Amino acid sequence: MSNPVPQKIDSEQIYPCPCVRNRGKLKPIALMDAFGCDHCSLMFEINEDGYKLLQLGGLSHYPQSWQWVGKWQLVREPLPPFQFISFWGYILLAAFVLLLLLWVFNLRTAIGIPLTILLLSFVGLLVWRMLALRQF
Repeated sequence: MSNPVPQKIDSEQIYPCPCVRNRGKLKPIALMDAFGCDHCSLMFEINEDGYKLLQLGGLSHYPQSWQWVGKWQLVREPLPPFQFISFWGYILLAAFVLLLLLWVFNLRTAIGIPLTILLLSFVGLLVWRMLALRQF
């Protein structure tokens, strides 16, 4: 099965909205190089080369883009690598190793258990955030 060839997007033409959930029409916005949907109120712009339509705004962290091949085809671009190891990553790693040593040597302190709960909560939030950023 061959891939359809993307066509250049005409800024004066009316296209169907690429969003799956509606049947709106993309119409050019006067004095701007952008399109607006008459149903879902989303705005789109044409990429510099004229072959991609980029969504402006929305709920996703990563902007979606489409190519026109007689219908809209979603362009899957690779996600940027997740930068987990940063300043806070090193701090959490050091705290985790410290609490692991406290647990291994059975050094019970009045602050050890609350710190463990706090650290595990932070790790859980970081994992949740990492998974939320990977979805688009």
